[in-house]
Amino acid sequence: MVKKLPNGRTLYPFCLAAVLATGCLGAAAQDAGAGDKGQETDAALYCRNTADTAAEARLAWQTWNLVALEEKVKLRIDELERKRAEFQEWVERRERVLEEVEGHVVSIFSRMRPEAAAAQLATLEENTAVAVLVKLKARQASQILDEMEPARAAQLTHSMAGLSRASAEESH
Repeated sequence: MVKKLPNGRTLYPFCLAAVLATGCLGAAAQDAGAGDKGQETDAALYCRNTADTAAEARLAWQTWNLVALEEKVKLRIDELERKRAEFQEWVERRERVLEEVEGHVVSIFSRMRPEAAAAQLATLEENTAVAVLVKLKARQASQILDEMEPARAAQLTHSMAGLSRASAEESH
């Protein structure tokens, strides 16, 4: 398979030059150790003349690899950015649904009799019960807490007070 450089040229001549240069370096090393230093062989002359071409071929090959890697990185970044945007959209959609559901649940509890609402809230998880009580009008919340078992009402009131302190600290 012949790879193409970004400028449209192929790597074949560069690879051929690199292979020949590698072979020439070995031949030059053998000639240097042969003892007859005054006379250069044709192979050594050829290698000396093509060394620059081989270096250029290596540089072109490395450049081509870097360009290919850069393109892969850009594609991966684009893919991750699309996934991030998709995830962000999903989170926003989920938040809207949760707000609607929460509003609906609060509406249901606001229409219930205090005794029935107290019985239902007593069975809910503490964070959920507190979230509902905080969204109710103060009068409705107090009537519901009044109908609850005193220990559970105190626990929920303590949690609501903690939320009030936390939001007050955030605003300062």
